[in-house]
Amino acid sequence: MLYLVADVGGTNCRLALADAEGVRAETVKRFRNDNYSGFAEVARVFMADHPVLDAAAIAIAGPVGKGEGRLTNRDWHFDAAALASELSLGAVHLLNDLEAHGHAICVLSGPSLEHLSGTPAPDEPQAMVVGLGTGFNVAVAHRPSGVVFAAEMGHACVPQSVATILDGAVADPSAFRTVEHLLAGRGFANLHHARTGIHCLPEDVGASDGGAETIALAARALGALVRELAYIYLPEGGIFFNGSLAQTLIKSPARDLALAPLLADDRFGDRMPNIPTYLMTNDASALHGCARYLRVTS
Repeated sequence: MLYLVADVGGTNCRLALADAEGVRAETVKRFRNDNYSGFAEVARVFMADHPVLDAAAIAIAGPVGKGEGRLTNRDWHFDAAALASELSLGAVHLLNDLEAHGHAICVLSGPSLEHLSGTPAPDEPQAMVVGLGTGFNVAVAHRPSGVVFAAEMGHACVPQSVATILDGAVADPSAFRTVEHLLAGRGFANLHHARTGIHCLPEDVGASDGGAETIALAARALGALVRELAYIYLPEGGIFFNGSLAQTLIKSPARDLALAPLLADDRFGDRMPNIPTYLMTNDASALHGCARYLRVTS
């Protein structure tokens, strides 16, 4: 069996072939979305050299449900049945991108992960991806069964522990009502503007005046949120950070601020500090998650 796997963001797509062994690394190709009218056109270009494929799994940076999906930051819509017909595939499966990353943490290891804290626990079944990029979301994986639970955490209101951190740090904390308003790319840029009056892109905050303080504030907020999530989901198999904003916060001197609330929590014995945390460093991790999804569902 030979499959198409795809990771579709607002700016770029990555496509590759996969089989029972996983992603064929030598086949990974990247496409800039501005050059194409929709995903089907991208897929046809990629498949020109690989016309006979059995099925596809497509990870989308946006909401997915009932065989349909759409990108949050681009006017691309996906219909699984229509894509299967148009691309002559036996089946097309659509996943939210964080759901794909939930499958990826079941198979990624070694150089694809940077261990941050806690004690690695490969035998613990439950793990969680925390994705901070253009948006925010989480996905919880029960690794032995292959089941990944999707969510839309970015649209949930920030918990009181996070709101308390914002009090006094910005003039109007209510502007950061939901998690995505704070811990996603645009929210992070808005947080910096609220603190400093400076407008800039999320990736430029660190080099801006007051950027280090904004990064520290966001890292504190992330740490408080992660401690809440740890109690909700008990991901003793690991908490895996993913996405561009996660890279910014975790690779900065403020990293300890993001990990401190979990490491200092002693209300549940030693279970919270022992939860292993990781930074996902493989840009193709969603492709590995799609390949894993196809293996466990085929």
